[in-house]
Amino acid sequence: MHYSLYLYPESANTTDESARSLRQKLVELEIASRMLDKDHYAAGPKLMEYITYLGCSPNLQSGEIESSLRIHVFDRMTVIGGTSVETIRYPGCKHPVADVPALLSGYSAQSGWQCPECGNQGSFDQINWRKSVGCSKLFLEISAIFPKEAIPNDNFLDQLHQLSGCNWSWFYSRSSSED
Repeated sequence: MHYSLYLYPESANTTDESARSLRQKLVELEIASRMLDKDHYAAGPKLMEYITYLGCSPNLQSGEIESSLRIHVFDRMTVIGGTSVETIRYPGCKHPVADVPALLSGYSAQSGWQCPECGNQGSFDQINWRKSVGCSKLFLEISAIFPKEAIPNDNFLDQLHQLSGCNWSWFYSRSSSED
């Protein structure tokens, strides 16, 4: 199973211009190199200067990192993720969420959740997603990584903050495609 590190801006005000600026910044910092497909890039030579790898680092072949980056842009707030290596639990009752992707498929800003075991209910932002879910219009996906073994360093998060004017968060989930 392939996993990715996803980064996303915490602001809902991302635009197509935000995505263009992100593309340029990734190339400028040499985090991304050649384009493989639309919004899909080979990892650049300096990716490992911006991502701290714990445990297993990405494979290196002929001096190139065997990772890739994808930029995902949506016209409205979108939830990505849900596949966690840890059990996600409802707040309060602590019952496990049996099918996180199914729960997220019903996501909207106004909707909430209800525990099927006890009836406890609340809003999506109350759930501790354990770094397995993000909600944004723009996502940067770095694959393939082992969950929780690739962490963006402060310099990278600062660069993204300067670019967008807002903080960025990250999470781990299955890769959007098998590279």
